[in-house]
Amino acid sequence: MSTKTKVDPNSSSTDSIRPYEMRISRLTIDKLGVKLYDKASAVVAELIANSYDADAENVKVKIPLSTRLAIKGSDGKIEERGYVIEVEDDGHGMTPDEAIDEYLKVGRDRRRDGKSRSRGKLRPVMGRKGIGKLAPFGICKRIEVLSAGGEQTPRGYLVSHFYMDYDRVVADTDERARFDAGSLDRTFRGTSGTTIRLSNFLTKRVPDIETFHRQLAARFTFALPDFSVIVEDTQDPAANPPKKVDPLSIPTNPETYIDLSTRPVITEDGKKLLVTGWLAMAKEPYKHEEMMGVRIYSRDKIVATTRDFEQPAGFTGEFTVRSYLVGEVRADWLDSDDGEDLIRSDRQSILWESDLGRALKTWGAELIKEIGVKSSKPRRKRVSDIFLKSSNFVDRAKSKFADQDIVDAAIDLAKQIGSFAAEDELEHTDYVDGLVEVILSVAPHKALIQAFRDFHQEVAGGDPTIEQLSDLFSKTRIAEMASYSQIAAERVQALRELQKIVYSTVNESEFQKLIAKAPWLVEPTWSVISKNQALKTFKAGFEHFWKQKTGDDITLAIGFEDKRPDFTLVSVGHMLHIVEIKKAGHEFDDADFERMINYVYAFDEFFENNAMLNKEFPEGWRIDLVADGVNLKKLPNRSSYDSFLANGKVERTTWHDFLTRAKTSHEMFLDISDKAKSLSS
Repeated sequence: MSTKTKVDPNSSSTDSIRPYEMRISRLTIDKLGVKLYDKASAVVAELIANSYDADAENVKVKIPLSTRLAIKGSDGKIEERGYVIEVEDDGHGMTPDEAIDEYLKVGRDRRRDGKSRSRGKLRPVMGRKGIGKLAPFGICKRIEVLSAGGEQTPRGYLVSHFYMDYDRVVADTDERARFDAGSLDRTFRGTSGTTIRLSNFLTKRVPDIETFHRQLAARFTFALPDFSVIVEDTQDPAANPPKKVDPLSIPTNPETYIDLSTRPVITEDGKKLLVTGWLAMAKEPYKHEEMMGVRIYSRDKIVATTRDFEQPAGFTGEFTVRSYLVGEVRADWLDSDDGEDLIRSDRQSILWESDLGRALKTWGAELIKEIGVKSSKPRRKRVSDIFLKSSNFVDRAKSKFADQDIVDAAIDLAKQIGSFAAEDELEHTDYVDGLVEVILSVAPHKALIQAFRDFHQEVAGGDPTIEQLSDLFSKTRIAEMASYSQIAAERVQALRELQKIVYSTVNESEFQKLIAKAPWLVEPTWSVISKNQALKTFKAGFEHFWKQKTGDDITLAIGFEDKRPDFTLVSVGHMLHIVEIKKAGHEFDDADFERMINYVYAFDEFFENNAMLNKEFPEGWRIDLVADGVNLKKLPNRSSYDSFLANGKVERTTWHDFLTRAKTSHEMFLDISDKAKSLSS
């Protein structure tokens, strides 16, 4: 049975009433701080920042590069590999009392304690939230702290030496975490400074030397002459000798460079906030994550990265900006001592929706527009150069055309069209080859237009010479042949695709529709159907005539029809062609013929009764039949069919001959057009 504490409402005593208190579990440290750091470079950067705040001039990082710090065994347990990461500095260090009272106070904001600048060099300190010291727990479970500091004594500097264990820090208890002292604790050392050693790692990987240097360089400006960081590879020191971390170097287009020292951020109330640094467009798309976008610094340490200053998608030049915009923005007011804390704990972003964040976003949006205008010309040239190189265009143009004027026109056209190409598609061969084909097909026409302009200028006020006319007519013929060649090439490709489906398709009406769109399939010399008045008149008249004569409907196609056509009509010269197609492998039998003969008689009767049609089609009409064989068992049908063939009323071809004739004719056309370039040689 539960009991309830009885309280006398008339009593003023509060001795027995528990106060309202908040207890924060040490697990909070793990949830809100440690998990923010999961890269070796981010952890080392926090330790370097602490060295900077401690007035260090030299920091040495010893780390096994290109290595996985630990591995998981088959039983799922982490297997130690004996690695150590060490960060050593020559700063002012810590005494045991300083370590206990200041360093081991998690969440201590030293700036509110009046320590916003370092002791000796008066540097604006980078640390603020007091959790950076725990960052190593994002990659390891043990931190060794060895520091010598305080006032120098005859015996040297007093040493603080202890071990911080992850399991003790995040134990589910409210008690203080107690750490073990090291063997050197409370001894003395001749120089001040701090060494942090990390061990007992999680399964994290340390990148190669170039990547690690870029990752560190991106997190600091490294602009101070009295502060340097050296990285030593403990895994392969022979291959990677000690190397200083230098500022990131990103090649940019000078035309796009903007100096930010005269571009303050203006707040909503009109206040001007100083900004230094630069923005520009990189010469090449981002190759490494660390070089991506604009890095924003405060107190020489990174606080955010952005590729577009949080602009919504869909703005002009979005792809270019997000692929090429680079820069460094230094704004100490983002991390001022007396202002709002605008920086996310992992220092990877700021609070963009705060008042200052919105002001920075608006400022950045205006600069993006400006830099977009500055970058348009160099960007187009860069993209054009990429296209010319990736397509090997100059050699392809010279191979296709013997006339140098046409080659020059092609290259000029390639530069223009290439400059507007979709840059992200230029790595795809199909896209590049498609652009090349279009440009090469248009180039002769461009050369012809230029030739006409030159011709008019040269003969202005005088008579043309035979040489000038010859050159002009030569380019005219080449342009014509190029057009025909392009048409032929497209037709051959269509024929090859058609051949793949002919023998697997059984729907005859679909082929009838195809013929309506491409009558040259039946006869290569036939042009695209023209819906002239004669065809329209015949179609409407015969469909009506057939309905009256038989009571049935008939559909004649002269273009794309929604209905399934019985025949397709093609007008070539002075003859009307009536095309009927049977599926591949089908033999034209008695049932087919008896259906056809009715149409033959109907066509004859319709033409006799409509004299005007004889004027429109003085050469008459013919049924073009595509069928793989003839199997007429009835003698009258056979005799009539032979007579139709003899008098030209019917002409049959097989699917094999149909495809072969069309392909051969167009391939011959291609061979002839390829020889056109010799005309100008």
